[in-house]
Amino acid sequence: MINNNHGHLVTIASLAGSCGCPGVVEHCASKFAAVGLHESLMLEMDIQKVTGVHTTLVQPYFINTGMFDGVKTELIPMLDPVYVADKVLQAVQINQKVLCIPKAVYLLPYFKTWMPVDAYTLLIRIIGSADFMKGFVGRQKKPYKLHSAR
Repeated sequence: MINNNHGHLVTIASLAGSCGCPGVVEHCASKFAAVGLHESLMLEMDIQKVTGVHTTLVQPYFINTGMFDGVKTELIPMLDPVYVADKVLQAVQINQKVLCIPKAVYLLPYFKTWMPVDAYTLLIRIIGSADFMKGFVGRQKKPYKLHSAR
């Protein structure tokens, strides 16, 4: 893409890439890494004056794919996967730099950057994200069935 100066890189991270959540420490760490990779790559292309390769960082809230079965979200319902895919395609078409879904979650990383840590922790407790994972069971593995050859 860089050699051709054309293309679009989409990094699918998560809101968990900007705001930690108790109960899914490893997931948050991997999403923070994805956000850091995206930001570094974006800056590197800017310094190299690569103007034809665009980037979009996608940070959705919980998506109802089964991965987060048992998660209790009260303020914001889980997102429909088709809705998220449509929003990602729209963001790519308009070269949107960052896509947070739903729009309300744009505020959380913003608040985090200027709030004292204790105030941010209190905000997390108030909105209930400290309790999201209490019922978490995750995607249940389906038993593998062998099919006989005929």
